[in-house]
Amino acid sequence: MVERVGFIGLGDMGWPMARNLCGGSFDVMVYDLSAELVQELQAEGARAASSTQDVGAHSQVVGVCVVDDAASETVVEQLLKGAAPDTVIAIHGTVSPDAIARMAERARRSQCHVIDAQITGGRPRALERQLRYMVGGDDEIVTRCRPVFETSAAEITHCGPVGMGSIAKICNNLVQFQAWMAYVEADLIAAKAGLAREKLFEVLAWIMNDNARTFLSVRAALVENPENEMLKERFTSAMQLAQKDLSLAQELAKEREVPVPGTDLARGHMAHLFGVDPQESA
Repeated sequence: MVERVGFIGLGDMGWPMARNLCGGSFDVMVYDLSAELVQELQAEGARAASSTQDVGAHSQVVGVCVVDDAASETVVEQLLKGAAPDTVIAIHGTVSPDAIARMAERARRSQCHVIDAQITGGRPRALERQLRYMVGGDDEIVTRCRPVFETSAAEITHCGPVGMGSIAKICNNLVQFQAWMAYVEADLIAAKAGLAREKLFEVLAWIMNDNARTFLSVRAALVENPENEMLKERFTSAMQLAQKDLSLAQELAKEREVPVPGTDLARGHMAHLFGVDPQESA
């Protein structure tokens, strides 16, 4: 039974996920470069680690929610310096299946385990404990981690062996961003043609989910007030992550010799999708 849990990376998604672990049956230790974010979780009952290695030494299961392949691999390398045999490291950030395979092999050499426990739903769903998990790993390891994931999950899908969670997440994001592009363009056409937004949304209600509605509302607020620095920063960061995620989809498709003209086109228009300055994508 898992009792000691760690979490690395207290960003937009990581902070609420780590908070959800607190106040229950787990002994939680957290680490982030931001001391302020760590202190906020100390107030929720978490222990503050002085290093990534400390989290590895403390934990039976560690969640890692950092931005990309390189950051995830660096964190795993540091965790393994302190981790006991049979420790499980769950990668939550969107990374390539090749990176997952490298991290899993590195962990195996240390008698530990890496699984890809990818997440979708955004910060609001994380705060509400309503994320969807797409997990790749051995049955026994995934079963062991379920009570940890359930603190933030509405649904957990075991997609297959290590790497399948990453592939599922890349495909999920490919669909999401291209669907959002269609909604944005429909919204723009409707507005120019005099159709009220609420009527458009009423028509689209049967195919539009809450994530899309939230995205369109925030995007509209930014377009109406482009000097809103908080929204501009939030959407610029989101745009850069979207470009990274679609690049992963392109790489995966190229490796499998699958043509993806829609994805190729969409990746070049993420600044338009998020309503931010295209120069920010550089």
